[in-house]
Amino acid sequence: MPLLWGWKKGVGWIMDILEKKVLTSLAKIFFPPITVQELAEAMSLEQRKIESALSSLEEKKIVIKVEEHYCPNPQGEIIAGLFQSHVRGYGFVHVGRDCQYYVGPAAAKGARDGDILLCQVLARDPGKAPAVKVLDFLASTEKIVAAVYQGQSHLGSIQEGNRKIMIPGRHSKGAKDGDCVLAAIPGWEGRVVALLPEEDKPFLDLLNIAAKKGIYPVFSDAVQGEAAALEQRQEEVARRMDLRQEEMVTVDGEDSKDLDDGFSLSRQPDGSWRLGIHIADVAHFVTPGSQLDREAFGRGSSVYLIDRELPMLPVRLSRDLCSLLPDQDRLAVSCLAEISPEGEVTNYQFAETVVRSRQRLTYMQAEAGGSQLLTNAAELGQILNARRRKRGAAYIQLPSAAITLDTNGIPTKMGPKESGGSRGLVEEFMVLANELAADFLWKNNVSLLYRGNEGFYPGREEELKAYLAIWDQDLNYPPSSLEMQQLLDAIKGSPEELLISRKLARSLHKSRYSWAPLGHYNLAVPRYTHFSSPIRRYSDLFVHRQIKGVLNGLSLLPLERSLPRVAEQCSYRERLAQDIEGTCFDEKRLEFMASQQGVEFPGVVAELTGNGPLVWLENTVEGIIVAGDREEFDKCRPGDRVTVRVHKLDKNSKAIFFALVGIAIDR
Repeated sequence: MPLLWGWKKGVGWIMDILEKKVLTSLAKIFFPPITVQELAEAMSLEQRKIESALSSLEEKKIVIKVEEHYCPNPQGEIIAGLFQSHVRGYGFVHVGRDCQYYVGPAAAKGARDGDILLCQVLARDPGKAPAVKVLDFLASTEKIVAAVYQGQSHLGSIQEGNRKIMIPGRHSKGAKDGDCVLAAIPGWEGRVVALLPEEDKPFLDLLNIAAKKGIYPVFSDAVQGEAAALEQRQEEVARRMDLRQEEMVTVDGEDSKDLDDGFSLSRQPDGSWRLGIHIADVAHFVTPGSQLDREAFGRGSSVYLIDRELPMLPVRLSRDLCSLLPDQDRLAVSCLAEISPEGEVTNYQFAETVVRSRQRLTYMQAEAGGSQLLTNAAELGQILNARRRKRGAAYIQLPSAAITLDTNGIPTKMGPKESGGSRGLVEEFMVLANELAADFLWKNNVSLLYRGNEGFYPGREEELKAYLAIWDQDLNYPPSSLEMQQLLDAIKGSPEELLISRKLARSLHKSRYSWAPLGHYNLAVPRYTHFSSPIRRYSDLFVHRQIKGVLNGLSLLPLERSLPRVAEQCSYRERLAQDIEGTCFDEKRLEFMASQQGVEFPGVVAELTGNGPLVWLENTVEGIIVAGDREEFDKCRPGDRVTVRVHKLDKNSKAIFFALVGIAIDR
């Protein structure tokens, strides 16, 4: 058997080809605890060989064994995981159980998103992702780009950065000069994977960011064919609880196409409420093991590129069969809750239903009111919010940014996105449905796909306390969610509210999925899951399958066995989607600021960095002051009001640098 030699801190370690294949297989199926027999079946190899490889890897502490199950050691000195790159050159290796390892810009060795890397841990510092160096590539992904095809069908090319990639006619898929294409480029010669519609041309830069990370705007013929064959059968409608007489509405953004959630609400004579939260029954159409299921699992979620969506599922589902369109009978999974006047849930049930939306409302229309339903919804939303705050839930309010693009993909406007109001009341209802879904599964002894976070990172106490001291604030560390809520209440409406809220948010663990009890720090609940959006999140689709299994008395063992894999995949793909969305936003933010040369902007110093003061502008742009009166900007402190203008834009790192124009006198 061939051997792979490596070195760790002067001590030799050996990994043979089979061990390498075993590690690769564990990473590809997202690190679930797995028996020797299961892995042997998955790899189509003899069980004794797999057992020998796993035992050797366990001895090297690269995998760990719990009872009869093996999984990669997320805390080992040699780790294997999936790489996720960052626009600034560095990246992270995901190894499961919410463990990530940092790969510096000079250490990535050309790794691409989705590559499976074998790495050696270099350092573990409190509060930071441990640094690693890449030892080997266990598996590499194919590079796909979105570009304009140049030439004729018999011979063409695409431009990828500074490289011209030739595409022979046999690999052109009939593309003509000027066509938009997805192309695979394993080397200096490529092939067309798919043709894109002409209307995508102004947005190829955004599609290219997603394509390079493995998210495509097209679906395979097999997936599209399976979706096209789906239909809503009358016998399925007839067997369900009929809620078509309920006054149900959907409330979504102006441009939303996938209307997968709605609500109905009535007030009872005794002052209590009957709330129906109705979610499209995606699980009825997307069955385990189908082409659609594999596609949805691979994508993990829908991805949003400024003003356009790359859906998790084809439009036949996302905008038709599983969209709660007005005046259309639709299959749903409904959460029907009875709520006391004080906002306590006194009773609830889940049911497979058929519903009919009365109206498709935008947030603006819902905000304007005009019906008793909306008046009641606003009142109940406030009651539910007060109930959560009473138990200690802490809401960090940070402005989301919005960019407006014209038909040519040029950013024309930028500023904070509207929040609260009708968005808030819909969110309250959906959070309640998620809480009740977790409670329902737990009471039925079903293993949960937990959603939550553990609160504050360890090792960040001194940094946070020093920052809070600037405004004479203090906080026990780690604080309870109630203590954080009290601090947020104390600074509400103050000039420092946004700055402190930002610092608190960056000190918290990101929310993730887990098959082990996790708790949800911000919501102050021991159990929480995602149920409310199965058309755009695979996690919710999985939870719907569990709930429907309970309702129909089915065995949930197959779902339970896949739970660890689903949790890891959903967490990884969520972070990948966030990275894509953030990179697209940074790209257009840079374009917008490039058009603002010479314009003076008011802003506030958020914090001090090694390169200079970090400034937030009112339009949500942030950048670092590097030019102007050095004596002046060396005096800057967090909270100072400043005026700046664009000094330099770095297209590679997507960073913005400012020149200081002036500092407010009343600092």
